[in-house]
Amino acid sequence: MNLENSNVYLAGGWFNDDQLRRIEEAEFVLSKLGFNVFSPRKQQNEHLAFGSKEWRELTFTNDIKHIDWADMVFAIYDEEDAGTMFEIGYAYATNKPIFVYHETDSIVNLMISDSLQAYFKTFQDVLAYNWAMCKHIPYEGKVE
Repeated sequence: MNLENSNVYLAGGWFNDDQLRRIEEAEFVLSKLGFNVFSPRKQQNEHLAFGSKEWRELTFTNDIKHIDWADMVFAIYDEEDAGTMFEIGYAYATNKPIFVYHETDSIVNLMISDSLQAYFKTFQDVLAYNWAMCKHIPYEGKVE
């Protein structure tokens, strides 16, 4: 599987400073690697009232459309976010390879650990990964 220059759906929360830092760094690193990155954070339909029926429907539909469009999902697992977990599950169900970035020492859920193609602890690992070969790098820590 060669994923060089692929379309990437970036899954992860951006609801506090740490999450926002990780998302912004992932956007930068993935773009630097030549990927075409869809980041839901940048597609918030700001012309609609946040949380309104119209906003929810458009946001949900747009996110699903972009997971379908993507060749892979890059998920930030730190500080588990229900939306991110849904996006990972949907990606797995639609046969998208899942790449997980997890910089904290929290325990990983087995449904995530056993669905991923590669597990990364640092963005240096992401930069050094051979995206042309896409070797499986398992999560080897404790699961819940």
